[in-house]
Amino acid sequence: MKQVSAILLSFLLMASSVPRPPQLLEVFPAENSVQTSVQFVGAALNFRLGEEAERGSVQLFFDGIDVTKQARIGGTRDWPQSYYKISYTPNSWKLGIHCAEIRFRTIDGTTKSYSWSFSIKSP
Repeated sequence: MKQVSAILLSFLLMASSVPRPPQLLEVFPAENSVQTSVQFVGAALNFRLGEEAERGSVQLFFDGIDVTKQARIGGTRDWPQSYYKISYTPNSWKLGIHCAEIRFRTIDGTTKSYSWSFSIKSP
């Protein structure tokens, strides 16, 4: 496996030290996990927790690229929607460390975000 650059390492440490917003239930793959196979990257949120959020403001980033438009979005049928899941599957997975980030705005205009990393290694 390639050596992690000092900049990437400092980003990963900084990202993992930021507390999760209460709306964020789970991230996929799990934070700091090492995988041999990954089906998708994404997050599950519950907008009844924490401050009320704008559902249309949710964005998913994978390795620094906004993949929201290519992502699958689903949730409950209640309105306003309480459970929300967003996931993205790239055309191919590269071995190594990957970063993902979820962002959304609360109704008062505050942007909330959470970043996590995971690794893919050969089987």
